[in-house]
Amino acid sequence: MEVPPKETTDAGDTSTINLESKAASAATTTDVIEKASIGSQQAHTPIPMSKARRIVVFVSLALTMLLASLDLTIVTTAIPKISQEFSALSEATWIATAYMLTTTALQPLYGRLSDTFGRVPSLIVSIVVFIAGSAACGWAQSMGVLIFGRALQGVGGAGLVALVFIIISDVTSEEERPAYLGVLGAVWSIASVIGPVLGGVFSEKASWRWAFLINLPISGVVLVIVVFFLRLPQPQGSLWAKLKKVDFLGSAVLIGAVVMLLLALTWGGKNFPWSSARVICLLIFGVIMLGVFLLIEWKTSADPTVPIPLFRIRNVSMSVLGQFFMGVGMFCPMFFIPIWYTIVKNAGSITAGLHLLPYLLSISLVSVASGFLVVKTGRYRELVIFGTALFVVGTGLMVLFDENISSGKQIGFMVIMGFGLGLNIQILLIVVQTAAPTKDMAAATTLFLFMRILGSSIGVAAMQSIFQNSLLPKLGVLVTQYPAFTMAIMGSVNDQSLIYTSGIPDDIRSQLVHIYVLALRKVFIATVPFAGIAFLFTLPLQHVPLRANFKPLAVGE
Repeated sequence: MEVPPKETTDAGDTSTINLESKAASAATTTDVIEKASIGSQQAHTPIPMSKARRIVVFVSLALTMLLASLDLTIVTTAIPKISQEFSALSEATWIATAYMLTTTALQPLYGRLSDTFGRVPSLIVSIVVFIAGSAACGWAQSMGVLIFGRALQGVGGAGLVALVFIIISDVTSEEERPAYLGVLGAVWSIASVIGPVLGGVFSEKASWRWAFLINLPISGVVLVIVVFFLRLPQPQGSLWAKLKKVDFLGSAVLIGAVVMLLLALTWGGKNFPWSSARVICLLIFGVIMLGVFLLIEWKTSADPTVPIPLFRIRNVSMSVLGQFFMGVGMFCPMFFIPIWYTIVKNAGSITAGLHLLPYLLSISLVSVASGFLVVKTGRYRELVIFGTALFVVGTGLMVLFDENISSGKQIGFMVIMGFGLGLNIQILLIVVQTAAPTKDMAAATTLFLFMRILGSSIGVAAMQSIFQNSLLPKLGVLVTQYPAFTMAIMGSVNDQSLIYTSGIPDDIRSQLVHIYVLALRKVFIATVPFAGIAFLFTLPLQHVPLRANFKPLAVGE
């Protein structure tokens, strides 16, 4: 359905006449906005492709998204078996951390790399690197090799996620893109559900190595489809000319900043005290390097990894900043709800993961439905605001989770939260892509994805710290009351099954469970403000008609 161009925006937005009048008194600002708006003033023309070829390409992109999404969660239930085989429990956290570091740090780079070297070559390299990392993990004979393989997987995985969304924006019009993105959102949610289940099944019924080796045949199919069916325009110029365009300095500084910040947040309160020199130095130098990166992008880089003028466009800046806070809120339930079921309901790791189904299935179904609704109506601003408000309500209701909550309320609260998230998880990307200039479309897309994964990484690390800081002192008090059960009580921090398998008397167990519930409640309470801030960032959004002739407003207009 084609949405007709509009002369005005929603209530509360400034008209074109007002924008022109402001230009007289703010020439510099408007000049930046006009330059940034060139791409969005022209209707995006998708790359011509037959219907059959488009279906094949989209299936390959969906499989690519499945691969990247599975790899985030499939190892969670395999880690105990892995650490047991290598006798390296102290190093087990690096199985997840190595992937997180490389995926987050490299996410913004793929936008500009694909602009410079082409989408297809960049995607092929990402798939090959991902295959190499998966093979290294699957056949690893030591924990060191496995961790290296996970880092390599992250390098490829960052490209897989980024390039799927970038290529979708190339081969679809703005009018039809929401439906495609909605389906990709469903793929992500489904992968999040089946990932822990597959990891547990492989670990218990076959071998944990299959959690990584399963990537090889799927990646092979995707690689064949990409090589033989995906035909996209290739940037012109010599290899040397392309290399000179790459923002090596800015990219290196950004990678360093992200790695330092994430290491500090991962180690703080867990491996080292927050007051330790190691954690403090990582935080300080990480922030300094982030500032240096922004200065490089603003002043020195001719073709920056993150074009600073994008932040002058209201819809882009509000969306990417809101996505950071949304990232905190959307991943914390996936991490802590299974812990709640393990502790309160004595659920195994696989069963606890399955309890996330109401949350993730509601995200999947609503994500698909919202995509088609945007295609049908051409409207998305209202859906984003309503969805984020609903997500705030859902996160607030999670505070009511206690030992006595009914199953109906458990499911209902998760559905509300998932419903709200499903309404905006992919539509906000439409907001960014519709407002960003065509030449910066890839950079804007990867910036959006980077802010989401950065928010989720920082959020989970911060919430883990809140959880442990609330939990450990209370466990210490319980140990002084019942010293005979010290090993079981303190051991439950790393192995919650000890709450039910170590012979703790019922009255002590109920106190122990209550301590965990109170600690989890503090996590859920801490999540609410982040969701609330994300909601506030949606309010200034303006409705940019899809495929319309439109100039975005600047921040503050």
